[in-house]
Amino acid sequence: MHPRPIPLLAALLVTTPVGATEAELPAVLVQPADTLDPATLSTTRIDGADVDAVPASATDALGKRAVSIQATRPENRNTGIFVRGLGTTSFNDGMSGSVGTTLDGVHLARQGMFPLRLLDIESVDIVRTPALGGPGPATSAGGIHIRTRAPQWEDEASVRLERGTHGHEAYETVVGGTLVPETLAGRFSAYTQRRSGVVRNVFSGEDVNGGQHDGLRGQLLWTPSATLRARLIVERERLDDDCCAYSVARYSAASRARAAALGHTLLPADPLSREVAQDGSNRRRMDHEAATAQFEILLRDDTRLVATTGWRQWRFDSRSDLDGIDLAIAPRGGSHMDHRQWSQEIRFDGRLAPTLDYRIGAYHLQRSHRREGLLGYGPDAARWFTAGLDLPPLDDALLAAVLDGATVRTPGSQSATTQSLFGQLDWAPRHDLGLTGIVRYSRDRTRAETRCEVSGLQPLPALPGFSELAGQLRGALLGHDTRTQHRSRDDSLDASLRLHFEPRAGVELEVSASSGYKPGGVNAETVTGAVSPTFDAERSLGLEASAGLDLPRDGYLRLTLYRTEIRDYQALTYNPDSSPLIPTMNNITNVDAVRSQGVEIESDMALGERTRLALGAGYNDARYTDFRNAPCPPGSGVLYCDFSGKQMANAPRWTAFAGLSHHRPLANGGEVYGDIAWRWRSGFHGTTERGHGSHVAARGLIDARIGLRQRHWDLSLWAHNLTDEKHVTAVFALNGSGDYGALAGRPRTIGLSLTLAL
Repeated sequence: MHPRPIPLLAALLVTTPVGATEAELPAVLVQPADTLDPATLSTTRIDGADVDAVPASATDALGKRAVSIQATRPENRNTGIFVRGLGTTSFNDGMSGSVGTTLDGVHLARQGMFPLRLLDIESVDIVRTPALGGPGPATSAGGIHIRTRAPQWEDEASVRLERGTHGHEAYETVVGGTLVPETLAGRFSAYTQRRSGVVRNVFSGEDVNGGQHDGLRGQLLWTPSATLRARLIVERERLDDDCCAYSVARYSAASRARAAALGHTLLPADPLSREVAQDGSNRRRMDHEAATAQFEILLRDDTRLVATTGWRQWRFDSRSDLDGIDLAIAPRGGSHMDHRQWSQEIRFDGRLAPTLDYRIGAYHLQRSHRREGLLGYGPDAARWFTAGLDLPPLDDALLAAVLDGATVRTPGSQSATTQSLFGQLDWAPRHDLGLTGIVRYSRDRTRAETRCEVSGLQPLPALPGFSELAGQLRGALLGHDTRTQHRSRDDSLDASLRLHFEPRAGVELEVSASSGYKPGGVNAETVTGAVSPTFDAERSLGLEASAGLDLPRDGYLRLTLYRTEIRDYQALTYNPDSSPLIPTMNNITNVDAVRSQGVEIESDMALGERTRLALGAGYNDARYTDFRNAPCPPGSGVLYCDFSGKQMANAPRWTAFAGLSHHRPLANGGEVYGDIAWRWRSGFHGTTERGHGSHVAARGLIDARIGLRQRHWDLSLWAHNLTDEKHVTAVFALNGSGDYGALAGRPRTIGLSLTLAL
């Protein structure tokens, strides 16, 4: 059974006698229902204008104004989000993110649900410490909280058109305003975006990895009285791509030897080539539908009830050439996912005394999914895996029949429930001194079923020697029909304490300590050998000290020192003792202990009346402190290694950004403006096992824009990746045998944007 949303009964208890505009609402109701509280000095807020200045992916936009964040998106389903080197990709469907993400106060239970395009965004908050105060459940590493623009009472309508190189096209519209005077306002926003492929398939002569995605959002803001504010959001996103084909970063010695034995020429291994040689096609499709209801009810002066209900359905289908080369080894494969969730969060905010505020609340999240993986072998499979072996002469057709047509399906299902109670006290004994404490109890229950179904086997003759070979190949590559059921139970009591002090006007100091938590679960892949079907919860402890200085014209300077330790850190890797030919992939393992420590500095300052400069740099030393059972790099001849003391995967040591913007008014009332943004990160290993070919080199990207705006229109010329730097955005293991693929970043894209205010 998929979960269904529960009606919010509190909203039915409120009468609607008199409307009220936002200007007439009490201050406690003007604040958004999903406001993140408490916001620390290390929390970075990115304004919506900075997000959509230059067209880029939603994850790329995060690094333009924040350090210590790393996001990878080789494809939508397998999004990875890391803060201070802590986090994970979502290649295994049984794993949730260490970095929680919310959209308008609703938790996104899968990282692949992160928006494709940040449409009509008010702000993005990046939290770098274990989060307990919400919105959403507790996290072990931090959070990203996205807030969209709410309906306004003033009427507005705009259209944005984008055209650029590499077939980039995007169209966006926003319409909003008053529907019922002083009572009901609405807002509608929609976009569609297309792009051509930038990867050349030399086998077919086609350009691949292009596609289209679109989305829409409809909102209503209802203020029937001075004590009630309600917001309803309905939205949908859709993606349809001929993706994803990955350039080969490295061939293993076994793959090179097999290709040589067959007389087959492999395409040169070059992660930056943007070339593939595939005899099969790739396709992925995603549909994401959601509804959110936010209610804020003023119960008495300075006391309010905030309730947020969310429902989401996320479906993903992919079909691809799994062998990645122009031989029919595994030409058919892919995955299907149908995820549904609903959540309910209720908070009471109030004041116990003039110097003491409180917040208490409850949270419930119900989620479930059905999934299926598919792997189909072709006529070249048996020849490939036996190439170079000392075998007696065999008829090619007879050998091909061993695996040709064989199909491995891995259906599964999972349901999980998260429940929590939390309380927060904010004590301000003086105007320059504040103390915040949070306590949260979390309860997680998960149950799952995994299956393996082998079909399509051709009958084979009982020939001496051949029967044994066929049985060994089928056993090593196909496995056997299995069905398993498992449960996972976790409970956690966590707390945080933060001291805030302002020694003088414009100067702030903070110290904080917090524990965090991410539940364990059930491995969604079929596991063998030493890999456990279940994995333990992450438990973190974070310490942080920050100093902030306010600068003229709304500028600031923030410096943070931090250290976070996590026990039973959840990581994805391959299982080296599962199969001698293709070890099982994307298994979840618990690393005994990891730690992340470093320093961050971010600043925004005015350089005169018309120019602003934003700067940031972060040094992050993220290491495995106890990882003695780590899988060794494939091909090393050793199964398990001690990685204790090694740099963590997907954890660049350095990150930095810089942004310069300038505007100059014109005599006719218009304005000329321009901005340039640079973001950089150092290199890192993209996989846990640190195999040869898994390293991602450092890169620095520059975006720029120059434009002219008048009252009713805005025309800009922009460039994404202005210097056309060749770079890799993600690396992953093609199999457990040492072959690695890479997704090259998009080349320089130059275009025009025109926004018309109607």
